[in-house]
Amino acid sequence: MSDLDRMLDAMRAMPTDARLTGIDGAVIAGVARRREQAMARRSLALAGLLAIGIGWAGTILPAAPAQASPLPIGMSDYAPSRLLGQ
Repeated sequence: MSDLDRMLDAMRAMPTDARLTGIDGAVIAGVARRREQAMARRSLALAGLLAIGIGWAGTILPAAPAQASPLPIGMSDYAPSRLLGQ
């Protein structure tokens, strides 16, 4: 037997570390967390692409031609100056 075989036999005979008993749960929790992060990232990317698509379609296909308002912005027909005829 070589020195390497003796070292491996000695390691095999050693007791295992107690921290390794709970490693399965930690690994599964890490995988689940990564999966949730990836799904959140995909959902955000899909929402962004959808918003860009709707914005692009809205600029290409306008509903009606743009027209300027005859009144200044925010001036109502019921403003005092309009009611007094000024």
